[in-house]
Amino acid sequence: MKDTITPHSERATIENKLLQPHLIIQALAFTAILYFSVGEPLANTNRGIRYQSVEMNTHLSTTISKTVSNAVLKYAAQHSHLPTSALHLIEAQPHTWSDNCLGLGESGVNCTQMQVPGWQVAIASGQQRWIYRTDASGSVIKLEGSNSSAN
Repeated sequence: MKDTITPHSERATIENKLLQPHLIIQALAFTAILYFSVGEPLANTNRGIRYQSVEMNTHLSTTISKTVSNAVLKYAAQHSHLPTSALHLIEAQPHTWSDNCLGLGESGVNCTQMQVPGWQVAIASGQQRWIYRTDASGSVIKLEGSNSSAN
């Protein structure tokens, strides 16, 4: 005859006791997987966002992007009447300008006082050298000159 297991039989109780540690281990394993795949708890995430916003007000990188360097080289080529192949970016320093004129206010132009992250870029061709100022995206580029006000 075949053994029948009823929910209250001794054999069912033993099997349930053997099964419970496996379920606890599975629950712990799934909890660990969720924890490491989701990341930090919400309380730590808020602290991270605050840190990132502070970091965004300064410079995220000390290496100028290819987009910004190409924009400055193109602008320098137009200014110097030289091909971009004759120009070389020799130095780029991150800088925060004091206004939207990049610290190079011109007469008759109103400059808004605000922090503008950007770059001071040195371009050279042979013995000639030019210093340009740009915003972080490279959309505003200005040549430093002798009659320009420094930042």
